[in-house]
Amino acid sequence: MSESLILTWRTHALDSGMHLVHSDHPLQFFVGRDDAGHARVVIRGTVKPQRPHLSGLVVVDRFEDQSGKWNLTLALQDAKFEEVFVRLADHLHARTASAPNEAHATDQVSSVIEEWRRLLRARPLGVLTMEELRGLVGELWLVLNWFTRDRSLAVALEGWLGPLGLPQDFWYEQDGHHEAKCIGPSTTRVRISSAEQLDPPEMQLLVLLVAGTDEAQAGAINLPNLVGRVRAALAEAGESDQPLRDRLEHMGVDLEDPFYRDTWFVVSRVESYRVDEDFPAIRASELPDGIEAVRYQVALGAVTPARTASIEVG
Repeated sequence: MSESLILTWRTHALDSGMHLVHSDHPLQFFVGRDDAGHARVVIRGTVKPQRPHLSGLVVVDRFEDQSGKWNLTLALQDAKFEEVFVRLADHLHARTASAPNEAHATDQVSSVIEEWRRLLRARPLGVLTMEELRGLVGELWLVLNWFTRDRSLAVALEGWLGPLGLPQDFWYEQDGHHEAKCIGPSTTRVRISSAEQLDPPEMQLLVLLVAGTDEAQAGAINLPNLVGRVRAALAEAGESDQPLRDRLEHMGVDLEDPFYRDTWFVVSRVESYRVDEDFPAIRASELPDGIEAVRYQVALGAVTPARTASIEVG
């Protein structure tokens, strides 16, 4: 990822106006806010860009300025999605940085926006697969029990970005990216769904043992149970549960479905791994042009030296 864009945003997040991201890049990227205070990105160059559609929450515009340069602007309309929007801008900046020329970079902007549009479009309501449900239960358990050790539940929830389609499941300003993998008792590998997932230069991988069980077992949890706990804790703190509802809606979860009520799990262990340059991974920043849709598996037995903790739960 392009930390220069994120640093520029963090430095000027409360300022008005636009700020140039200083880097060696075929296009000029500006980040900041428009006159209404909305988060905004401007991509500037000499090549006329396409005017792609992203979503109803992001207004995309295109115009030629007095100097003859073309400006593609993206303005976010809902502040609660600001963190996701900044990650989109960061991804655009990173994916176009290695383009051989400005024309190629401009084409890449449209391609990346189309990928995000397809990724973030609403999913029809339906039942998750068992593995999807295991992952959702494990991630929500982390929100409630792990990431609240150093922050409030509301902040922990806002940093849960996986259900919104981002490559990593969690991001917090204090400690960066975290990716969660929830496995059953006999699993010895974790699936990595893209070259972007373990791409940040340093991040944490959390592997949770989330076994299927029955309601009578001590520590048993199901999705409605966890959601109820989160909502109760948010209400007690005087916080809205809208971020939680947004994430469940985006995943197409209908909590009234009996599958979620009748399917129980128990979290029994959490292992953390340091993902750095020595961790075996396929990284988007190192892939040659033309390689896409990468998926692979990491054998947990091979990454034991990177393990920083193994904690039994309960």
